[in-house]
Amino acid sequence: MPGRPLTRRTAVVSAVGSALTAPLLLAGCDIDPPASSDDSSPASPTPSEDAQLVATVVAELVRAGAALEAATLSVPDLTPLLAPVAAAHADHLDLLAGAVADADVPAAEPPAIPAGRARALATVQRSERRLQRVVRQACVTAASGDLARAMASVAASTAQHGATLADAPVDTGATS
Repeated sequence: MPGRPLTRRTAVVSAVGSALTAPLLLAGCDIDPPASSDDSSPASPTPSEDAQLVATVVAELVRAGAALEAATLSVPDLTPLLAPVAAAHADHLDLLAGAVADADVPAAEPPAIPAGRARALATVQRSERRLQRVVRQACVTAASGDLARAMASVAASTAQHGATLADAPVDTGATS
């Protein structure tokens, strides 16, 4: 059964609601534990069993960032479309790289991006789906609740950007 059509009123209410809830959602991108009313207990660090999980997600974010960079170098008109995705990945990388002591951020070899907007965009979409799978798995397997919440935020961001990329025009004459 199809949903109701989007009316102007629904769009305005959604936009206002998004603007009001955005600061709350952005505040969720934090691995620090919530403040406790009992000051005698120190903040708990990320459990050691989560160290490998964070390292895996960090490596995947680096790989996805390299794919985005290679795509914008190969097809410069993709830059306006891919820049917000790259910025989100960089923010998530900064957040996660500092979550585990002595975490080394790996270097990624830029992938070969096929010529043409449609093929380059398809390569980026595959990369984003791979990142989405890794981050969703991290949400489920994280031992730390704070880390699981941060991973859920990264997963939501990645899903949102993936949906935007799926709706992007692929013909070379289209504007982004």
